[in-house]
Amino acid sequence: MTLDFYTRVYYYIVKKPWIFLLICCYACGGPFPKKNSGVALQKIPVSPGRVYDLSGYAGGGGGKPEALFDENAYVDPRYEKPGEGFIPVTNCQPTIHPDIYFHGAEGSRIVVDLNMPYKIREIYYYDRSRTADSCWIYTGYTKKWKPVAAWVTATQTTGGWKKISLDEESRYVMIRFSSYETNISEMVFYGHPADTVALADPFTKHKGFTQTPLNQFLGANYIMENEAGLLKPFHYSRLYNFALDYDNDTSRDEHHVRFNMLHYGRYSQENGNYIFDIDTLQRVNGGNIWFSIRGVSRWMSDMGFTDKDRPLNRPLLNTEDPASYSRHAEMMWQMAAFFGYNRVDTNLVSLSHEPRRTGRGSMSLYENGNEEDANWVGNKYCSPYEYFAQSTADWDGDEGRLGNQRGIHAADPEARLMMSGLTGLDTNRVKVYGFLSENLRDDKKFIWQGGIQYHYYAQKNGKGISPEADSMRWKLARVADCSYRIAPGVKCFLGENGYDKSPVSRQCTPILPGMSAAQSQGIMLLRSINATFFSGFDAYILYWLRDGNPENDPRTYLTSGILRSLPDGKTLVYPGWYYISTLVNRLGKYRPDRVVREDGDVWIYQYRHSEFPDSLAYFIYKPTVDGSQVNSFTLQTPKIPGNQVEEISFLDHNDQGASEILKVNDGKITINVLEKPKILLFKEPGGGK
Repeated sequence: MTLDFYTRVYYYIVKKPWIFLLICCYACGGPFPKKNSGVALQKIPVSPGRVYDLSGYAGGGGGKPEALFDENAYVDPRYEKPGEGFIPVTNCQPTIHPDIYFHGAEGSRIVVDLNMPYKIREIYYYDRSRTADSCWIYTGYTKKWKPVAAWVTATQTTGGWKKISLDEESRYVMIRFSSYETNISEMVFYGHPADTVALADPFTKHKGFTQTPLNQFLGANYIMENEAGLLKPFHYSRLYNFALDYDNDTSRDEHHVRFNMLHYGRYSQENGNYIFDIDTLQRVNGGNIWFSIRGVSRWMSDMGFTDKDRPLNRPLLNTEDPASYSRHAEMMWQMAAFFGYNRVDTNLVSLSHEPRRTGRGSMSLYENGNEEDANWVGNKYCSPYEYFAQSTADWDGDEGRLGNQRGIHAADPEARLMMSGLTGLDTNRVKVYGFLSENLRDDKKFIWQGGIQYHYYAQKNGKGISPEADSMRWKLARVADCSYRIAPGVKCFLGENGYDKSPVSRQCTPILPGMSAAQSQGIMLLRSINATFFSGFDAYILYWLRDGNPENDPRTYLTSGILRSLPDGKTLVYPGWYYISTLVNRLGKYRPDRVVREDGDVWIYQYRHSEFPDSLAYFIYKPTVDGSQVNSFTLQTPKIPGNQVEEISFLDHNDQGASEILKVNDGKITINVLEKPKILLFKEPGGGK
């Protein structure tokens, strides 16, 4: 060694110690990974439950984002020889109205949660594209993505596996596509775990039956009912509204808006108070009322925007930025301050009417939209990311970042945001809502604490079918379980369900032989309510309460009511209203307890009283629609005190039904089982559970 060498060593140790440490660290294989360490790279597993489609096409768009990784088990492109091995074929892109999922500048994005950090070294993708489209890959996390790769598809005449080399450590990977014409049929990640412990997988829990008694389970959709007594069977009232009814100020300046809360009410000089119809409804059944509010402000409506447009402060704002919805968030704050349970300083309230009042104690639930996932509205479709941005503003002003008087929670701590009802059982979209809540909010809290809401109608080949033919209870049970795993403790609502009476509607009720359309509708509603009650859902909201159209109106959902306004001003009460009233009057305090029998010609469900657990009920019927019945069915019973059972039959014009006492002989009773359900009431020996 020369003196010059030792001089250099001394220089780096004393004068430049950070360089000396860097050299030593690298030589020892320290925190800086060796790209050519000789250790074989492994495939990084991708769980389908941790693939998130930020555009929201998984529910109604005909595509599956997890298809980008669904053939990983069959391919190993890094170690297979060219031309050998399985050729992946599935495409992750949407196929139904596909362009609407790419209407934003960001295109379509798929995020993968690897469940723990990985050192990602290589990504292989199989390109089957026929057109040239741009694609990007990002690592990091939702608040701060880092672009790490970009390419253009179909740059060669033949497709096949293509390789991307990386040197990244990340738990999350985002893939962005500019067009639905991109056809990347499979993608495989290679690397090593950067940690030894994976996070516990939350996708293992089951919800079980609701603990809500029946008299707090049912609700109805309507505009406003002027005969409050007809709402007695329904705990929940879901009222459709438009934002322009409350934000009817023509000012374009979102900082100086005066709101109007008198859509359903007025101020009475005589009483010195505000008078609202919803107060009367609450007194009838002590129920829970909420407004489903969708659409834009009055001034945006005057500019030609519709209720399908995003409720931005003004046009052309970023629809994925919560700040773009601060005006809407202020409207929600004003509503919660006025109708909610918390009195706030009236000097903070900005209303176009006097006097200023707060804390009326009328509502605690607020729904900021309706069916925002509808794909038939074209480019007005709302993505999960856009709805999240609006909702985090409407809930608490995006955790206060939008300033004071923004969001319902800031006005009333008791207020809860109800998730805008989905057009179907789209748990993928709810999964994305949960992902965005966890990764974009500091509190990581699921925003919609008021409830997860789905809309669903039993239908096949353009006509309504029975809930049993639809396997409705089983479908809803899977959805309830999934929703519970996404947001434990949040209630699950079936926000719309029902049948039309019109025989030409595509949601017409199955007509039972010998029964009218109205009777058949009532029977299908009873069976649907029971299926939902035993599915794990926490609420069933009937669609619809009152018709204004004749029973033969061919348009869908216009003859779904169990009431009808007649030309002479009177109300026709259909059998469905009496059937539902009887169900609540007889089983209102009961909860689902056990599925006794769900096969063959007789189905039986056991209810248990929430306050007197020795009181049981059977809901029993034949699950067909062909007019048949099972005569002299023998039902084995426990040893019943008094050896008698009360049988309740549903009547067309009676809200209590017909009662008959059946004798128990040798632990058995004999009954005729009809397609129209019956209720059996009895006591359990030993005082119940």
